[in-house]
Amino acid sequence: LTLVTTFFLHAGLLHLLGNLYFLLVFGDNTEQALGRGGYLALIFLAGVVGALCHALGDPRSDIPLVGASGGISGIIVYYALQFPHVRLAFMIRWYFFFFRLGVRWALALWVALQLFGAWQQINGYSNVSAMGHLGGAAVGLAFYFFARWRASAPVKPSRATPRHG
Repeated sequence: LTLVTTFFLHAGLLHLLGNLYFLLVFGDNTEQALGRGGYLALIFLAGVVGALCHALGDPRSDIPLVGASGGISGIIVYYALQFPHVRLAFMIRWYFFFFRLGVRWALALWVALQLFGAWQQINGYSNVSAMGHLGGAAVGLAFYFFARWRASAPVKPSRATPRHG
């Protein structure tokens, strides 16, 4: 039960708003690509796998896992792979400097930051669950390849379908 309830808890208002922002930016296109059922399956499985990866990757952690970041990480990875030509706009916080970056490069940078964060988490330098983010990201990757495989599979005619000829 904890694997599911952790998804609805957050460390504060900014944590909740940050997760909602990423869900708003990437979630609608991902839901449109996967359909409502596929989208719900992706976010649920990515959240559960993210929580499991957190527990397995940092078993000595006495800080409880909170947040939907594992599920949202799965959505981000699926989005970046499904829509590879999108360019994202970023704003540097204090300077109001905008720049654009292709979603592929943004994903590569994000994965690199998560790998560094996982090293920090494992060594006790951080209480952010990068292991949970990477677990959710792995589910997003699996969903992307499964959706591509399903789209390329030949459709076999059903015996119940009448043939006209």
